[in-house]
Amino acid sequence: MSMILSGAIAFIVMFVAYRLFAGGAGVAFDKDDPRLEQAKQQARATLPQFWTALETGDPATRDFMLKFNLNHGTGHRDNESIWACDIRRDGGRIFGTLANEPRNSAYREGQEVEIVPEAIEDWGYFRGSVAQGNYVTRLMIEAAPAGTARMQRQAMGW
Repeated sequence: MSMILSGAIAFIVMFVAYRLFAGGAGVAFDKDDPRLEQAKQQARATLPQFWTALETGDPATRDFMLKFNLNHGTGHRDNESIWACDIRRDGGRIFGTLANEPRNSAYREGQEVEIVPEAIEDWGYFRGSVAQGNYVTRLMIEAAPAGTARMQRQAMGW
């Protein structure tokens, strides 16, 4: 299978996973759920693995994404956890492209945004056909109905 085809498939898998768990669909957690906070802390603690893989440029890795609170530091009371793709660092700053339509009407899908490190909640990428990171996603899959969870684990290569 060509790298382009396998990359396209991996992106579609990540997109479908997002759509299954986004907004009103999928699994919802209370903002102060200790399991959710633990998953976020694990993601933040292992974030150096993400940066190393991204900057190494290994052709076996692809589809690098960060999940972050879009409303962090904006004065909004509500958190909006959202995925960004096309991640890059420039001059000590982090940038990404919103991978889906946000609820916050000041933003739109496909818009490039700056991501402050404090707002990062999760990270993920594929090494071959196996998803790496995705700590919050793993928690969501554990809480999903059995059939959905099985399908998502398979799509993520777990």
